[in-house]
Amino acid sequence: MPKNVDIFVESEAPIKIFVKEMETLLGIKLHAISDGEEIFYELRDPQIVLTVGTHDFVNDRDMNFEDYRYDLSVRALNVSTEEHRKKWRDKFVRFVFQKLKASHRYRLMLVEDIQVKLEAFCPKSICQRAAGRRHADF
Repeated sequence: MPKNVDIFVESEAPIKIFVKEMETLLGIKLHAISDGEEIFYELRDPQIVLTVGTHDFVNDRDMNFEDYRYDLSVRALNVSTEEHRKKWRDKFVRFVFQKLKASHRYRLMLVEDIQVKLEAFCPKSICQRAAGRRHADF
């Protein structure tokens, strides 16, 4: 069973606008899919699946999932060995994470299997604003 790597993204944009931002930033086309209860967006090619949507994870240890509106989940498929699946998945997730990080528009958290926080990023402009609001509350 392939493992997922997820990028949690904080954005106030509605899902359709957020998806357009992702398409532009990553140079991809995401397709809307409904499971009957919710709509999510997906890129599927022969080796990689990227799913974009909201989530309902609760905070766990040092992973504050509730601080992030969107979940970008990446998994590899149709690759012969676990080692190669991991390589494909990790290469693609790093591409996505670095593009998002370089935009300086989003707070990000990179997590493997919803168990291990690999990296987090908060642009100065967003973190300074948030810190200023916290200080104003005192």
